[in-house]
Amino acid sequence: MLQRTKLVAGLAVFAALLVPGVAQGKTTLVEVEETSHAALHHLEALGLDVTYEGDDRTELMLHGPEDKEILEDTGYAYKVLLEDMDGANSTRIEREDAAQARAEAGIAPLSTLPTGRVAYRTLTDVNAELQQLATTYPDKVKLFTLSKTTLLGKPIYGVEVSHNVATAGAKPAFLLSGAHHAREWPTVEFTLEFIWDLLLNDKPGDDASTLLENGKLIAVPAVNPDGYDLSRSQQNEQKRKNCRITAGVIPTLADCMLAANVNRGIDLNRNYLPFWGGPGSSTSATASNTRGEAPGSEPEIQGMIELLNKSNVTVAINNHTPDQRLLRAPSSSNEPQIVADEVTYEALLQRLSKNLPGWAAGPWTDVYYEASSTAEQQAYYAYGAFGFTPEATPGFSGAQTFHPPYENVINNYLGIGTRYANQTMRGLYYDAFKAATEANLHSVLTGTAPAGTTLTLSKSTMLDSSNTVWVTGQPAQIRAFPNTIAQTITVPSTGKFEWHINPSGRPSQYNATHLDESYALVCTAADGTVLERTTLKIARGQVANRSLCTAGGVGGTVPATLGLTLGSGATFGAFTPGVAKEYDASALANVISTAGNAALAVSDPDPVNTGKLVNGAFALAQPLRAAASSPAGGAGAALAAVGGSGSPTPLLTWAGPVSNDPVTVAFKQAIGAGDPLRTGTYSKTLTFTLSTTNP
Repeated sequence: MLQRTKLVAGLAVFAALLVPGVAQGKTTLVEVEETSHAALHHLEALGLDVTYEGDDRTELMLHGPEDKEILEDTGYAYKVLLEDMDGANSTRIEREDAAQARAEAGIAPLSTLPTGRVAYRTLTDVNAELQQLATTYPDKVKLFTLSKTTLLGKPIYGVEVSHNVATAGAKPAFLLSGAHHAREWPTVEFTLEFIWDLLLNDKPGDDASTLLENGKLIAVPAVNPDGYDLSRSQQNEQKRKNCRITAGVIPTLADCMLAANVNRGIDLNRNYLPFWGGPGSSTSATASNTRGEAPGSEPEIQGMIELLNKSNVTVAINNHTPDQRLLRAPSSSNEPQIVADEVTYEALLQRLSKNLPGWAAGPWTDVYYEASSTAEQQAYYAYGAFGFTPEATPGFSGAQTFHPPYENVINNYLGIGTRYANQTMRGLYYDAFKAATEANLHSVLTGTAPAGTTLTLSKSTMLDSSNTVWVTGQPAQIRAFPNTIAQTITVPSTGKFEWHINPSGRPSQYNATHLDESYALVCTAADGTVLERTTLKIARGQVANRSLCTAGGVGGTVPATLGLTLGSGATFGAFTPGVAKEYDASALANVISTAGNAALAVSDPDPVNTGKLVNGAFALAQPLRAAASSPAGGAGAALAAVGGSGSPTPLLTWAGPVSNDPVTVAFKQAIGAGDPLRTGTYSKTLTFTLSTTNP
């Protein structure tokens, strides 16, 4: 039995307060005689809030005059069942809340839920309870908030639950979320009860202990706190969406409560990235499935996407009520109807569905209506994770459709009672968490790296919308939106790691194949120095082993070397007296240099006839000129007269080390028509120098 503890008051929590003087709209329950599949799809396509589908009738909630006008335009006959639904549940909810207060005071019995609760939690209860969990189990529960607050400024709280939770980043994660739709109160209860269930049953040998050792639960009980607060406080009890009134404008609570805005807002389960704008989503501000102005336009969904991008979630359950189904992708007709992991995905669905006997189980498109940019589509097409939606606490209509009497939460969680015998959300969550830890359903990177280093897996991809109209009057088009995965772990003191991840190749949005994609894998030292960059391509069920950023012990040394080898001397041949002419000659040399730079120069050490060819006591009238070139050094300096030892003539330079660079040294000698020439051989011994300023 749960040790009941008074919830701490230190957590900053938000509770919506009824705004004085604000006229509140009403929600009307009507019955439509039309029950055909085509009629239901027609009503849903119009954005009307279809809340019950039976063989003899269809029920709708009309959230204002716009909805009434849309319904009347269809021509379907209808009758009003309840003119104003607000307050229809007040007496029952007050009775449940009073019973909860008596139970907490110890003067009334607790239920058989892990916490013993007998009434729905308020948003204040939810947030305080998450804080209590983190305080009570500091080594197992880590409290966090999503990166974005709600439109009304509320934080969106969640917890991670695992053994040694502070170092559980490499474990595979199971994501459990509630209240994408505000009025679906049981989804909040189921999520919180499962957190307590794991912790209270964490004993050696029990399933809970095995799951917390091998995996990690990530739980976000209320994705839509603004809407949930307004619904649970019965200020707008049948509210489904968030508080967005006008695209790009931050509303106030008063805006959200205006009668004219009672059914405005964005359906958060139509605002994810893949297939945004497709079937089962609407542009109408008052439709029940309004998609928003763009993919991920709503802060609540931006926060959920960023959570998924940094978490290695392998299986996700996105809780809803009340339609007695267990759903998977595809959720719309513009997806591949046979997905890339069809066999594995369907087998897991059937395995999980054994916890919900009698419930329809399959793709949305087979057993339900169509919906686009859903949580399942984000999980599967962005990450390759397996996402599911259970539609829980079925069997009620009217004001009780989405949050029936609390005893049904108890019974459906545990799978007890006449209505929900063996239909257990608890069993569903345990089996889904177990599947999240099974390596054959995802991928695993193992290996070694220096203790304390950080490993980062990242991948930037593009996710396609549906083919939809973006600008009125313009043709429909598909647009791509960026999504960046970045997940990190710290290598433990053993220097060994086992990191559970999703496959690198995502499922295609267009056919039953996987995309050819790789992760970028980076190893970083504690001081931020990048030690290694590499890539990882890994398939579902595959284990890759890597030794990362580990320094080796091999090397060698290079001695300082400046080597110049000269070939045979250059010769001009015979000079012709009395004829003006320029004569050419060349010589070859070879250069080896290990220096950072090098320079080749030539000089004449003769102090008498410097730079001139001599024949005994006679010297040519005009100077000898020289230049050089090579493949590595290039063209070298321009042709210039050979200088003396104090001013050598530069020939060629190198900006780095070279080996066996062949150098051609070119000489030119001019003879004038009046220059005297003495019989014999004119010559000169020159000095070539290879030098460096950066040895």
